Amino acid sequence: MNHAKRIVPRIALLMLLALSATARATFVTPADFDFKALLPPPPALDSDHAKQEIDQMLELQAQRTDADVKRIKVESKMTGFIFSQSVGSWFNPDDLPVTADFLNEVLVDSRTICKSAKAVFERKRPYLIDSRIKPCETEDTYSYPSSHATRATVLAMTIAEILPDEKGALIAQADQIGVDRALAGQHFPSDVTAGLILGKAIFDKMMQNPDFQVQLQKAKAECLAREPVSK
Repeated sequence: MNHAKRIVPRIALLMLLALSATARATFVTPADFDFKALLPPPPALDSDHAKQEIDQMLELQAQRTDADVKRIKVESKMTGFIFSQSVGSWFNPDDLPVTADFLNEVLVDSRTICKSAKAVFERKRPYLIDSRIKPCETEDTYSYPSSHATRATVLAMTIAEILPDEKGALIAQADQIGVDRALAGQHFPSDVTAGLILGKAIFDKMMQNPDFQVQLQKAKAECLAREPVSK
């Protein structure tokens, strides 16, 4: 009986150590950022700037097409491989498992940082402020900064480190994803601008992380081995 009692705690300790060993270390944390210093405050609700943004969004909404809505819904489920639209169909998770794991870690960290920034500013979504705005989809998070714009920026800049020749197309697609958030009625334009700023800050901080650099080089080697000579 005493022998059994000694074994149980040892097993529990071994399990705990195993879980600790496999737990992922983040590339960045919310504590790495001073959100109020990094981002300007969103326009006050009753300000002229806020009213101009509403007018701008209503104009965008009037011009929104079925093709826009289809693109927006694809972007809403964004992963790093949405950028295969810019890079080519060879850039996919089935053929690039190392890159897929790496980009998922980048995505998770970026989302976590943006969620913390949203909690600082607590800006309501535009469709909750003005009922004339009809969003393509609704979300239960704060509006500022835009998480999609943030994540798209980080992902595009990261993939550009792997595939520098594609940088222009990657950044252009990330910018489009950001603009589409306002077109979708889900974000104010200033949310998108803040997302671009935050995304660049997250990427710059990630680049200083040794583990990020190690995984970046592994992803780069995998992609270079798979990238077709002519795309």
